[in-house]
Amino acid sequence: MSNSDRSEKESFPVFRGRPLRMPAGLLRANTVYLFIITLVLTGAVLRMMGSIFIPFVIALLLSFIFIPVVAFLTRHRVPRFAAITVVLLLFLAFGYLLVLVVYSSVQSLVRSFPKYQARFTLFLREMIEQYDLPADILSQLEITRTVGNALISFSGNFMAFASGFMVVLIFLLFLLMEKPYLSRKMQVAFGDTTRRRVTLILTHMNSQIARYLTIKIFVSMLTAIIVFFMFTFIGVDFPLIWAIMTFLFNFIPSIGSVAITFITGFFAVIQFYPDWNPVIATFVGMATTQFIIGNVIDPKLTGDRLNLSPVVILLSLLIWGWLWDVAGLFLAVPLTVTIKIVLENVPGLEPFGVLMGTGNFVPGRRHFLRNYRERRAAAPAEGAPAEGAPAEGAAPEETPADRAD
Repeated sequence: MSNSDRSEKESFPVFRGRPLRMPAGLLRANTVYLFIITLVLTGAVLRMMGSIFIPFVIALLLSFIFIPVVAFLTRHRVPRFAAITVVLLLFLAFGYLLVLVVYSSVQSLVRSFPKYQARFTLFLREMIEQYDLPADILSQLEITRTVGNALISFSGNFMAFASGFMVVLIFLLFLLMEKPYLSRKMQVAFGDTTRRRVTLILTHMNSQIARYLTIKIFVSMLTAIIVFFMFTFIGVDFPLIWAIMTFLFNFIPSIGSVAITFITGFFAVIQFYPDWNPVIATFVGMATTQFIIGNVIDPKLTGDRLNLSPVVILLSLLIWGWLWDVAGLFLAVPLTVTIKIVLENVPGLEPFGVLMGTGNFVPGRRHFLRNYRERRAAAPAEGAPAEGAPAEGAAPEETPADRAD
């Protein structure tokens, strides 16, 4: 009996001297069913434990930005614990000031809401008389009650988020402290050769995720600063609130910029009516700023490779919004881009990452592990490695083009 026959009989149950095999179609169906069950259970766990996962996800995304800062400080002979302490203290001070200013602004807006409610009622009544609309449309719409409830709910949600700020800080502290031990744990778990290869993949993913998040935060902050000074010059009330909302809505591509433009324009109508000049200035200024930054500056800095398909963006907003409500809407695109980068850097899963993109690729740009495999395949047949190629079993080196990627 050959070794293959013996291993075959040992691998499958035997009935009447013949090994029993599951049909290939049934095996594929079982795999699909298991994947669907796992996906549903994962979604249920994420939805039920959102209060735990949301602070952790925020801390994880922030760690991609703060880890290079800590590494920069440690390279300049700053002790690691001191570097982490400085970074977290700066983050805590910035978060405290932001929460304090925004909370006072929101409370001021809540106190001023009756004034804007009266102005909106006056504006709507004039529109009813001018365009011969139904007289009971004001009671049917109930916009003022809806906006008031939304404002109070936003204030409550914001304070709930502020109360979880310390949880984010604790998660971030442990993530930053855990980073130096990751390489040592992988070496013990996978061995030296596999550890080097996995470390290279993780380094490449971390650099891409950190680059995307840094650029996105920079672009959103630039937009918020422009909106703050523009609204201050025009005379729009609560420019700081609109600047912060612009910063948050910029993390929702396309939909977020359109939504914040119409929200600020609607508020300008309520504030300045019947003077239409500030209303037009507010709407045109916001639309122009969003168009230039969203369609010119952001694509130039981010590049096409990190862009998502509009269908993927819409699905991510629906899924993460259903899972984590408002927080899921703002975290949807950063999380989906992170998943896309992970898929593009894991061998065998690159096609799924490509399918999530827009389809606009720079010619000649390929995955760095694929470049490594092609260089190995093009090596001399005698077995001697090509000049400059890594030795057998060594991890592929990251090229400057891969770093820029």
